[in-house]
Amino acid sequence: MEEKVIKRLNRLKERGVIKDYAIGGAHAVAYYLEPVKTLDLDIFVFAESDQDFYIFRTYIKKAGFRVRGTHVIIDDTPIHFLPGSLHPFINEAVRRAKRIRVRSIPTKVLTAEYLIVSLLMAFRLKDKMVIPDLLELADMERLKTIIERFSDEETPLDQRLQRILESV
Repeated sequence: MEEKVIKRLNRLKERGVIKDYAIGGAHAVAYYLEPVKTLDLDIFVFAESDQDFYIFRTYIKKAGFRVRGTHVIIDDTPIHFLPGSLHPFINEAVRRAKRIRVRSIPTKVLTAEYLIVSLLMAFRLKDKMVIPDLLELADMERLKTIIERFSDEETPLDQRLQRILESV
């Protein structure tokens, strides 16, 4: 991940364009494990309402960033912004994210537990493949609590995790 992108994200936060953010997806997996091939950077954005995210999107367009589909292009890197207004899980994951440094630049990454839950939500083959390794780094009680809070009929996180545990 490029330093310039993190610096720009930090500037957006400093200017109040976004309240907070955390790195998720494959780049977060790479922080805990080994690099995973990906075409974009997933950024979880703290947003209490659709209006918060609308203000962000408006700023991005006025600032001259290119928007391609669901991605914002920052320094040639496609960024997929996931606003907290989509699901309460996102805001909680950002609030609880781990503070790290990437080449001395401060940023945040989802904790192993929240990263696992986000992967259980997506539940693609590539997500299922890295979850067992991430489980070794997770606090299982904390993970269980998060899963209980966000599991529902549409997204049975507990059942998805059980399937993964049975396969290892």
